[in-house]
Amino acid sequence: MKKKIMTLVFIIAIMSFVLSVTAFATESIKATKTYSTILVDGVNKNLDAYNINGNNYFKLRDIAYVLNNTDKQFEVKWDNKNQRISIITEQPYTPIEGERISRNKLEAQNVVSTTSEIYLDGQKILLSSYNIDGNNYFKLRDLGEKINFGVLWNNTIQTVQIYSTCGYSEEIIEPWDYVKILGKGIDVDWSKTNNGRKYYNKQTVKDFKEAGISHVRIRIANEATDELLQGLDKQISDCLENGIIPIIAYQGDKLKNKPNEKNIKEVIEWWSIVAKRYKDYSHLLSFDLLIEVTDDLNKQPQKLNEIYERLVTEIRKTNPSRIIIISPRLRSDAQYLKELKIPTRHNGYMMAEWHFYASGPSKTNERKLWTIGTNEEKRLINDKINEALLWQKQMGIPTWVGAWMPGNYNDGNDYSIEEQIVFAKYMTTQLSQAGIPFAVNSDTKYYDRKSNKWIKEMIPVFNSIFKSKLT
Repeated sequence: MKKKIMTLVFIIAIMSFVLSVTAFATESIKATKTYSTILVDGVNKNLDAYNINGNNYFKLRDIAYVLNNTDKQFEVKWDNKNQRISIITEQPYTPIEGERISRNKLEAQNVVSTTSEIYLDGQKILLSSYNIDGNNYFKLRDLGEKINFGVLWNNTIQTVQIYSTCGYSEEIIEPWDYVKILGKGIDVDWSKTNNGRKYYNKQTVKDFKEAGISHVRIRIANEATDELLQGLDKQISDCLENGIIPIIAYQGDKLKNKPNEKNIKEVIEWWSIVAKRYKDYSHLLSFDLLIEVTDDLNKQPQKLNEIYERLVTEIRKTNPSRIIIISPRLRSDAQYLKELKIPTRHNGYMMAEWHFYASGPSKTNERKLWTIGTNEEKRLINDKINEALLWQKQMGIPTWVGAWMPGNYNDGNDYSIEEQIVFAKYMTTQLSQAGIPFAVNSDTKYYDRKSNKWIKEMIPVFNSIFKSKLT
């Protein structure tokens, strides 16, 4: 008798569990109206959207409608007999009545999962989808991934951004996270000079990685020709393959010498070509818009801000979430960070660059004086760092030092190796403690690109910066 009772209790327990699970599975889910701004290729669109479990859901036909006649267009078909939704990429969308119209006036309501089968280019797929008032709503990021259009959420301005000009990427990197992984890098002229292009090879990247270099600032002075870009393709790919972060930095000398409309347009065109070429590359790649503002542009801070505004607007057409780096005038002096006007289309993916001791310290110049490392000399370094820290705290935008040098190599170098090591250790320590990544200027001072060997006499200086164990 006891066995029968226990069996009956067990059966009842199982039935109760099944009923509770079934009830849970069919329980409706709460959806609330999304009132965030929605931009498609930078243009405000009034689209019906709901937030479900923290994600934005849009009507499938609405997305097809706003992406029609773009590179990311797709057709939507409904098979009533088989209760099947078909998405066909690279085909124009055939509109029906009802796109971009909200029939539901409720702020929040219960919804149920879509039971229809979903096919993408003839293949059955699984997508998170809900039926709301007779329409199927899909998670925007799922659609972006499957159809390969850009999706970006800008928390700062509470804006959903959809892009037909780039593919989907989950690898978006926040600027403050980027700062943490940039670490210690080096300026290179792989694409800047004839010798740099001639002698570049993949072994250089491997050697840099092994020595502790985490990023390279690839400086470029020439036009964006096919030949130059093919070489740059290889350099960037080699870096990404070997775990080094690449940063493209443009010289723009003509613009700095004469910031007229003709030269501004040439720089915009240069960056337009480069941005389009690398739009689908890893977000570890970033764009450094101008290498040290000098010459005539140095005297026109307002013009500099206007140029940045136009450059960022152009780049954002194809790279909505790539990190863009701008720098202040007077050779990127931290003192002038406060003059920068952050471009409208920053999208929250912006950094500022500053330099000090880019051509090394001096034993006579009071602005960058360094002899034996007196308190006053150390204060010159610390004051610049503190200026940058204050600015980035006020603006919420991280900074990075794009160039500094442990010796005055360009002026004959009157610092001994021992003196360079003392200076280098102090600079490295102070920047590291401040959490500011940096690039040392430059690769040819430490590495013989012809022989792929480290320059022996400079190894102690290099080791003092990168904590390497080169011998």
